[in-house]
Amino acid sequence: MSPHRQAVGPIAHGTVKGYNQHRNRTQPIPEDDSCGCRAAYNADRRERASAAAPRSAHEWNRGLTGSRPTIEARPVGRACPTDGCGEAGTVTGVDLPGWVYVRVAESREPGRWWCSGSCAGYGIALAELRPGGAS
Repeated sequence: MSPHRQAVGPIAHGTVKGYNQHRNRTQPIPEDDSCGCRAAYNADRRERASAAAPRSAHEWNRGLTGSRPTIEARPVGRACPTDGCGEAGTVTGVDLPGWVYVRVAESREPGRWWCSGSCAGYGIALAELRPGGAS
């Protein structure tokens, strides 16, 4: 045995040290993580990321991670001189030639009728910026 070689002990499963021992010894972690090393490593990474987050992130999300807070639906806000432009899809009499119906899947915005392509482009952008509805 070489004087530079140290005796190798068992892997400290369920710890970050155990995760590193798996990597250094090129011994794969089981797919189901039955030893708990991958879970310990992931928990440590989440803890470090939370501690390193700026104060504004903690104030905005109360120190939690996850999705953004829900924003309530707002009026369309586009001033188009055409009557009925941007109205909800339940309005009748708007479905004339040249009008475009826009409904984006998984958006909180309801389907709306738009008078032209440029107004419809605005409607698509609006719906894409307001996710969270039923598909």
